[in-house]
Amino acid sequence: MAYAEEREFTFRLEARCEFPEDYEGELDGYAWAPEFQGLAAELLRAIVQTLERHPEWKVRPRNRGRSSEDEVTLVLERTITT
Repeated sequence: MAYAEEREFTFRLEARCEFPEDYEGELDGYAWAPEFQGLAAELLRAIVQTLERHPEWKVRPRNRGRSSEDEVTLVLERTITT
């Protein structure tokens, strides 16, 4: 097996929606959350498109056992030949 070095970098998004003082809890069933999921998908596409402009790097998804609605892991790989 070839020698491999790894380094981790995290993009983390935390969505938050504020409500007026008289709001009585999660009555809306997180109605605002699908909008966030759409934004997250757009950001993910932008990240992948940016990486694709650098052909020496290959990007692939990695599933870490969490729902893709909660976490997306991308592995960015490059091979150095001597």
